[in-house]
Amino acid sequence: MGELILILSLVGLILILLCLILYFLYKWLVKKGYRWIANSLILSLTAIFFYNIYIAIYPADSFYFDDFKTVTDREIPKSAFVIDKSASYPDFHGHYISCSLVRLSKQDYINLLNELNNDKSMYKNAEIVYSDEFNEVMKNKKVKNIKSAFARSNDGK
Repeated sequence: MGELILILSLVGLILILLCLILYFLYKWLVKKGYRWIANSLILSLTAIFFYNIYIAIYPADSFYFDDFKTVTDREIPKSAFVIDKSASYPDFHGHYISCSLVRLSKQDYINLLNELNNDKSMYKNAEIVYSDEFNEVMKNKKVKNIKSAFARSNDGK
């Protein structure tokens, strides 16, 4: 809880400083006769700010595809389509949990399953790690229907 308060305090302080800088920049531009540029700058920076907040709360599919590559050490198949996804917010150390349910074409699924089964760095029949994110993605699915589970040691990551 203390880490959360520290993070929120730092974020609040940064936001206050950014608002002050933008306020004085706006005032300076208006004083110089550049009201249109000042308004455009404020509107653009506000849009960028809220877009980044949105992406942080609701990561794009590419975020989950990057995690797939990190865990499996291979590109996600071209036919991959995210059905459901969930991710926790990073803690103070940047650690988070992400989980996604992905649909593949039959051939891509068979190829991926064969690759993972033949990959010596992958642990076969790994224990499923339950988390709130996993439970959210699997809410309407039965865990007993999972046929294979893989894990890989990633140098302490």
